[in-house]
Amino acid sequence: MKKYFSLISIILMLLLMACGSSDVEETETDDSVPVDNSTSEPEDANEEETQSETEALSAIMENLDLKVAAEQQGTTIDFKFQLINKNEETVDLMFTSGQQFEIKLFQEDELFYQYSEGKMFTEALVEESLAPGEFKNWAESWDMIEHLEPGEYQVEMTLLPAEINGQQVEGEPLQQTITITLEDTAADEDGPFRSVDVEGENGEYTVTGEVNTSVGVTYYEVEDGHNYLVEQTEIPVEGDGWQEFQIQISIDEDMLPQNGAVVMLLYTEDRSEQRPVQLEVMP
Repeated sequence: MKKYFSLISIILMLLLMACGSSDVEETETDDSVPVDNSTSEPEDANEEETQSETEALSAIMENLDLKVAAEQQGTTIDFKFQLINKNEETVDLMFTSGQQFEIKLFQEDELFYQYSEGKMFTEALVEESLAPGEFKNWAESWDMIEHLEPGEYQVEMTLLPAEINGQQVEGEPLQQTITITLEDTAADEDGPFRSVDVEGENGEYTVTGEVNTSVGVTYYEVEDGHNYLVEQTEIPVEGDGWQEFQIQISIDEDMLPQNGAVVMLLYTEDRSEQRPVQLEVMP
């Protein structure tokens, strides 16, 4: 009888131990479940803010009107940019260097001219502000150092602001490609101006060359794309036929543009013959 009672006691103890072990395991299993306290709200907020800034910049860009032009003048090609602010607020452009634009002239896959090639630009930040309705012009002239065959060429013209209203500009949204038809530059020798050369800087320039007096009185003027720096002045020559000339230009430093080109224009009295001559590029 005692043996039977002992056996029952042992069985009951084993059952109790099994139940306790199961509870512990269950409890440990429940405690081991990780609690995820993370939240995606900050990430979503950043994405919404970035999207809002992108949309704001896109709206500003839609109301910036870029106009470009390229025109041949004998052996020279004149390039012009104009950016008009059609927004209802002031637009601030920030450039990371003195290079505010790029120009490339090519035909099919062959590049014949790139404005930045061989040039050094200041690394200082350059800022330009355009009030509502205001515009800014940029100009550049290239005196072709090699003879280009007559025909159609493509001109890619790009303004290069790094930021607009403090927002980083991605890609090159202010870019246009136009077509220019070049005429035979060899015919320029028949024009009234030839062998034109420029020396000097910072407002003091010496321009030399030859002019054919058979076309009558000829003139020059100097401008920066916005203002006349030197008004119409007769080119000082005497005699008949081809005559050498030398022109001394002196412009006050406070009249010089902070950015852009100082260009002299040589022309006949009726302006049927014109020859732009780049004196200096600022800065």
